[in-house]
Amino acid sequence: MSSTETYVLVHGSWAGGWIWSRLTPLLEAAGHQVHAPTLPGLGERAGDPRGAGIGLSAHVDDLLDHLRRENLERVTLVGHSYGGMVITGVAGRAPERVARLVYLDAFVPEPGQSCFDLMPWLAGVFTEPAGGGDLAQPLDPAGLGVDDPDDAAWLRARSTPMPLRTHQEPLPGPGRPGGVPALFVRCLRFEAFAETAGRFRALGLPVAELDSHHFAQLSSPAELADLLLARSEAPA
Repeated sequence: MSSTETYVLVHGSWAGGWIWSRLTPLLEAAGHQVHAPTLPGLGERAGDPRGAGIGLSAHVDDLLDHLRRENLERVTLVGHSYGGMVITGVAGRAPERVARLVYLDAFVPEPGQSCFDLMPWLAGVFTEPAGGGDLAQPLDPAGLGVDDPDDAAWLRARSTPMPLRTHQEPLPGPGRPGGVPALFVRCLRFEAFAETAGRFRALGLPVAELDSHHFAQLSSPAELADLLLARSEAPA
């Protein structure tokens, strides 16, 4: 691979491109190009007129549009949590644009699987705060293991409601292409994705570990950057 890589960082539930603000400058300082788009209906795009009708397919389409609009090819797609659903959909539809997939404590779906299929208990966690509506209110970051009060407050101030449809809709189209290298990064202080990491290992795919809660891009940005940069220098 070339010495200059392009990273496309895809956020998870309730977040936006803002959540990568500690990681982005570290990758850029190493000479790489970084894109951290916000998905429709979230962050600064919370006013999208489609509102609660936005689902996983809309997010996949939007990220594909971003890659095409910016003429991005051979990118490293990094998906955090729900972002793993989105990067899988993009890689399945446009594998020629993807050099690597990195799942940061993230969902790794097969075709026809939704987030709620992969973690059935999650449906209750999402629908109860929705109060019978179609938008899930952000969960308390402390419940996701964020133990720094300032980081928790920072997340609370920026998080926006998440359309339930994003987690209900199954992965559209093909799944993760076998010819694209993939890495799973497990955050050891959050247990929800331990089984997913185990499935990766069972397939003979690499798994790295970080001593972090679910939001490693906040608590361990330097360690995460080092891991990504080391992997980018390895042969594809």
